[in-house]
Amino acid sequence: MRKTGIICCAVLMAGLFAGTSLAQGLRIAVVDVNKVLNLSEAGKAAKKKMEARYEELKKSIDAKQEEVRKLKDEIEKQKVMLGKEKLKEKEDALQARFNELRKLTQEGEREMQGRQGDLTREVLKQIEAQIEVVVKAEKYDLVLERSAGVVHAVDSLDITSRVLELVNKNPTATTGAKEPAAKKPVGAK
Repeated sequence: MRKTGIICCAVLMAGLFAGTSLAQGLRIAVVDVNKVLNLSEAGKAAKKKMEARYEELKKSIDAKQEEVRKLKDEIEKQKVMLGKEKLKEKEDALQARFNELRKLTQEGEREMQGRQGDLTREVLKQIEAQIEVVVKAEKYDLVLERSAGVVHAVDSLDITSRVLELVNKNPTATTGAKEPAAKKPVGAK
């Protein structure tokens, strides 16, 4: 539904431009923002930061899982020898640790989603700024995003490689490629 709306909007805009600039010729370009995001140095650096933080969180979660597993094994081995009160006490401790593990996992997922959004937005700002540079330099009337419903476009309309080159040359063009605000480590009190 959204793609259809975008396509209709693009066709209407092209029609409006065609009426005013038919004599000059309508200049249209296509760009693959996802390709620039994935292949640019800024995009790769953002992905590396995400992977590094993911590994830190994974180690923390794995350690907590191992702690829960050991406590569960200990309870299983001592179940027969423990009295009801001691058994209940240990089971409550196990449940508390399991809840901590669940909370740690959920906080980690939220943090990763937030970081991914922050890092992606930063790179997208850089990409948009470089698209604007190409648009002004080449005097395009209309630029379409390939994933927004462009079914086919001839290679001569594609400005993706030029945008990618500019993003790699000017990695801090708009935002200084700043690191998203540091968040409190998951599990810290």
